[in-house]
Parts: sequence; C-alpha cells; structure tokens
Amino acid sequence: MKSIFSIIAFILVLNGYGQSSTETDILKLSNQIFKWEVENKIDSLEKIFDEKFIVVGSSGESQTKKQYINRLKSGNFLHNRIDVETNAATVSNNTATVIGKGKFDVTVSGNKVTLILSYLEVFSRYNSEDNWKILGMHASVLQQ
Repeated sequence: MKSIFSIIAFILVLNGYGQSSTETDILKLSNQIFKWEVENKIDSLEKIFDEKFIVVGSSGESQTKKQYINRLKSGNFLHNRIDVETNAATVSNNTATVIGKGKFDVTVSGNKVTLILSYLEVFSRYNSEDNWKILGMHASVLQQ
C-alpha cells in the first residue's frame, strides 16, 4: 500500500511542476488553512469552511463544520506544527482538490503526538467570481 501511495505521490510531484495559476492559488489557500489551524485562528477557519464542510480524521470519525470548530475551540485538539512535505492541486471548473503528505504535530487531550499523514482536501465555489471555500478534508495516518 505504501508503495502505491509513493508512486501516486511521485506522479503528483511531477505534475506539480506544471501547476496552473489557479492550482497554485489553491495550494496557497491550503497552506494558509494549515497556518490558521496552528495559530488557532478560529474566525478565519469559520469563514473559509463551507457551511456543508465535513472533516474525516485519521481515526475515521467525521465531523461537521460546527463540530470541528467546537473541537478546536475546546482546546482538547491543538495543531502545534504542520510541515507539508508534498502537495498538488487539481482544478476542474469550480471544484478543486489538493492531495498531500505532511508531518502533523498535534496535542489531543493533553497528549502530544507526531503523525505522518496523507490528506485530501476538496474546495468549491459557486462560480468563478466567488471565493473558494473548503468543502471537505480527509486524513490517513501513514506512520506515527
């Protein structure tokens, strides 16, 4: 399984060299969201998360926008540091995806953990004049 992901990641990295300006903008937005998570900028996250936002964590549990925001506000789940190793964006009309891999240092209920995660983010906008919103995120643990 790891070798399949490695091959896909390698192909995506090669594709990354040919990213369009919109795809580059999506990657910047993805990185900004991670920065806001580390800085605990809840207001910024609430604005960028679509009302239908859903996150599926590495444990398989899913949370709505409200549930995820409340989890961040509680202080029981903190992003201490996020280092993106690889990422690539694909844009098709008013939908964009980012697939990536990174090192996530988090604190869960007082316990510090470092995870190597692969992740998928889905962005959407109603038309090309609107701002992008993140519609969904999914993370999978590659190693701990």
